[in-house]
Amino acid sequence: MTDFLDLHDDAHARRLVLLAAILMLTVPFLQAGAQLWPLQLTNIQWRFQAANFLSSLLLLPFLGTSILVLVGRGLESKPVSLFAGAVSALFALGLAGSLVVFVLDAQQLQAIVTSAMSAAFRNATVRVGLVTTLFFLGFSYLTLVSFLKSRATAPASRSKGSRSASNEADEDVGLIIGVHDKS
Repeated sequence: MTDFLDLHDDAHARRLVLLAAILMLTVPFLQAGAQLWPLQLTNIQWRFQAANFLSSLLLLPFLGTSILVLVGRGLESKPVSLFAGAVSALFALGLAGSLVVFVLDAQQLQAIVTSAMSAAFRNATVRVGLVTTLFFLGFSYLTLVSFLKSRATAPASRSKGSRSASNEADEDVGLIIGVHDKS
């Protein structure tokens, strides 16, 4: 398999990819904090709007965490893999909790929504619930992948055996090509 970018030998590229992943994880939440400040956790309408807003920000953190998982597995770096697994596990747990709170809030708010706004409210509720569920599943999968061992860490005897078999096959091919039949 050809390596598109070999991060083992290029420390600058490795740092650049890790920096991009960290920025993808942090910047959306800094922007969200600026939009949602001041926090009004006791206000049910604010919580509903915050869940709606935050559900639209999850793609960049998911991509950043995915990059961390890929770099950790590609470099066979246990610290990077563990960090990515911990981050994705925190996201999965946070999304599970927020989904429960969102469903309860949506049920309470349904009683006070006017009939003119009921269609928009229902659409927002379905969208936030669906997006949150999908990202919960995605972050849960990232958690599993980051804690699993890579195939590259399989026993070396298997890969050596396959290399020697391919070398023997290459030698046999060379002998067949070099033979000239005069019949």
